[in-house]
Amino acid sequence: MSLPYRQIHLDFHTSECVEGIGSRFSRENFKAALQAGHINSITLFSKCHHGWSYHPTEANLPHPHLCCDLLGEQLSVCEELGVRTEIYISAGFAEQYAYRHPEHLRCERGGYWGNFDVDAGYHRLCFGTDYLDQLTREIEEVLTRYKGRFDGLFLDIIGMVPCWCPECVKGMKALGLDPDNDADAWKYARVVYDRYTDRVAETVERIIPGLPIIHNDGGAIFQGRDIAFRNQGHFELESLPTGGWGYDHFPRAAAYARTLGRDFLGMTGKFHTSWGEFGGFKHPNALRYEAALANACGARCSVGDQLHPDGEFDLATYNLIGAAYAEVEARETWLTGSKLTADIGLLSAENFRNICPNALPDGIKQDLGANRIMLEGHYLYDILDPEAEFSKYRLLILPDTMEIPEGDLRDRLKDYLTKGGKLLLTGKSGTFDGKFVFDFGVDFCGEGQYRPAYLRPCFDLHPNGETSYVTYSRNYDITLQEGFDGEIRDLKVDSYFNRAPRRFCSHRHTPYDREKASPVALVTAQIGYIGWDIFTEYANMGSAHVKYAVLDIIDRLLGDSKTLVTDLPSCGVTSVAVKESESGVQLIHQLVYAIPKVRGNGIEIIEDLPFTPDVTCTLVTPSAPKRIYLAPEMTDLPFAYADGKVTYTVPGFSCSAMVVVEA
Repeated sequence: MSLPYRQIHLDFHTSECVEGIGSRFSRENFKAALQAGHINSITLFSKCHHGWSYHPTEANLPHPHLCCDLLGEQLSVCEELGVRTEIYISAGFAEQYAYRHPEHLRCERGGYWGNFDVDAGYHRLCFGTDYLDQLTREIEEVLTRYKGRFDGLFLDIIGMVPCWCPECVKGMKALGLDPDNDADAWKYARVVYDRYTDRVAETVERIIPGLPIIHNDGGAIFQGRDIAFRNQGHFELESLPTGGWGYDHFPRAAAYARTLGRDFLGMTGKFHTSWGEFGGFKHPNALRYEAALANACGARCSVGDQLHPDGEFDLATYNLIGAAYAEVEARETWLTGSKLTADIGLLSAENFRNICPNALPDGIKQDLGANRIMLEGHYLYDILDPEAEFSKYRLLILPDTMEIPEGDLRDRLKDYLTKGGKLLLTGKSGTFDGKFVFDFGVDFCGEGQYRPAYLRPCFDLHPNGETSYVTYSRNYDITLQEGFDGEIRDLKVDSYFNRAPRRFCSHRHTPYDREKASPVALVTAQIGYIGWDIFTEYANMGSAHVKYAVLDIIDRLLGDSKTLVTDLPSCGVTSVAVKESESGVQLIHQLVYAIPKVRGNGIEIIEDLPFTPDVTCTLVTPSAPKRIYLAPEMTDLPFAYADGKVTYTVPGFSCSAMVVVEA
């Protein structure tokens, strides 16, 4: 079955201290929940974090108070309704097993295994021990028992983590690795991870060839394609905005996932906070927005829920989910088969760390800041790894610290420039050994002496005009070569001196010295440069002048080739997808709008969905459109077409709008 758009991830982590497990389960209640929620796919539990199975088992232990074959009953209802199913197995956590086999626990350096008497939480098991044999038996049993009745296998709490248990230490030494060396410990973690995924794949292929396997690790997608592709099938991107991920996380993960050539879904939750919150409900408007955002980022949807131990589904939860999924369902005709298009490729420092070891001095802040500017600037973009094809993008952005040593990456970037591509470099990206590796008439002179320094635009910078703006991150000095053929867009104005205990001025920092001004941001025909860790700055400070200075350079590099221009407010997210069929080409333009608020202890909340003003859009099209309309309303929009571009106005909307351009 193809990957549906409306999935539920049903948690069921249930302690042995709770009785009557599944005692209130009824087929009618489950059907009512699925129908109220507009659900066409669901992940159901075989084994939970506590380690219990929810079906008859010989490979594991059933929950001691289980009243029925809960998994089998749920599968039967889904079969009747035609709902796709995945089976969930907790792989990294199995608390009852950990109690009985503490020798199979993951061990920290120094011998800490976890304290069962003090810790009220789960203890991580190690796949480098004989526990892998136990897990494989459990997988084999559920595949055999329910063969032909489900469509995917979801394995949770996966990932590469170093372990110093006796088995891992012995394994490292057998391979000539030093357990006291962190790099060697990580190498062996990869050996263990590969062995685990290979064993699972062999087991699945022997019993149900081709069954999709999801190894759930929230960060795995950024660890390299060889890790990501150990998922056999689609990707499920766990990203609960209220659970610590925030509303910026999913668009960034999706911008990379959509370059990998597989379907993927965005997994949020119905909870006010995060997993395991019984009685926690987010506002229906938040879930409507999150589902629309997933679709606009090229994803299917998944919403996390946790079933009550007695097995009765809470219809309030599924009415909440249904408010969002009814809107997704109405748009699936246009979503299915469409593929997002992009002008810009943003090279992710997180994904380039193996090629550029110095690319992550500030964690992933530069990626976060760059992604946020892409969203707020309403650019069509993807996030790229070293294996991506560069030629499809009009512009590549190398953020802040991405040095380019000799090798394949440098050669490919130079070839990209030779064929007409354009680059934006910031900070020390595009340098190596203290020099630019690309020839654009500029010499790199290293890190600036003064912090903070001040950015002074050479034009009337929106919104506050031409003045000197404090900018706190690392800055860099450059000089222009004789014959430089480009335009200086911003100056760097240094302060009088750096702040020190006996040499300071005012409350925060020293003011700028007007005599210390030099070029810092410029653009040539193919290369733009900004001499600040400007994306890190935006992640940390969010200053308007930083964003608009970056937008200025990008817009000059893209020029008239920019696919989409829109006056959607900055908190809006927009995308354009192409859908080809026998009847022609459709451009699917999605717009999503909300303003998250931070409430409580740092929780990002969406409650109100204000109406936008009318939004004017100009879109490059392959030919003059035959028709432009809102979907699913089927309301025609007037438009004007000239010079390969169509202009139309999207009437003010709440939450989201979809425009279909029939080209």
